[in-house]
Amino acid sequence: MSTLNPQSADSEDYPPLSALNQMLYCERRCALLRIERVWVDNQHTIGGTLDHLQAHEVAQRKRTGRRVVSGLRLVSHSLRLTGVADIVEFHNQEQGLPDIPFPIEYKRGKRKRWDNDDVQLCAQAICLEEMLGVPVPAGAIYHIKSRARRDLSFTPELRALTCQTANRLHALIQAGQIPLPELKPRCRGCSLKSICLPEIFSQPARIVRLNSQLFQAKYSDP
Repeated sequence: MSTLNPQSADSEDYPPLSALNQMLYCERRCALLRIERVWVDNQHTIGGTLDHLQAHEVAQRKRTGRRVVSGLRLVSHSLRLTGVADIVEFHNQEQGLPDIPFPIEYKRGKRKRWDNDDVQLCAQAICLEEMLGVPVPAGAIYHIKSRARRDLSFTPELRALTCQTANRLHALIQAGQIPLPELKPRCRGCSLKSICLPEIFSQPARIVRLNSQLFQAKYSDP
């Protein structure tokens, strides 16, 4: 079984796996985080941090008869991404065969209609495959709010989407340009809303009008 050193090559300069999630959630948010290095916490981001700490504590208490590792550092040189897995279970195969990694990602809310969580978990699987030299066919997402574990198969379609998203991420960072905002329902819970200002930029005609009046001199009688 071959292994890769997570600190080898230039992995320290790789974006985090979570950037794929941000990329699919909102490209502007991703650009503000990765290019402008802007970060603002709110109740959702702080809660998410606490939930990940809880996941690591759960792994320490878990007794399933199989090896369970929390906080495992990951890297993929094909995706050029690095990160940390919440939990990785190692499922036993037939005697003489290596255990199969089964990554589990903890998410704060219920399952959403977007595929950003699935892509992030698939990227973890690709990291594990490169690092350990064994196939990783499936994993799971544990939705804390609904207390439901959702098993996920890493299909060719999901793997292709993951690679495409990684390529788009690197192109976005290399271009160094922040996409214009687009007001969407998901903006309500975004911690960067006060910086992004999607409501203002969603009214281009008003911006042009206000900008034209910005430096107009107004005279009044003495």
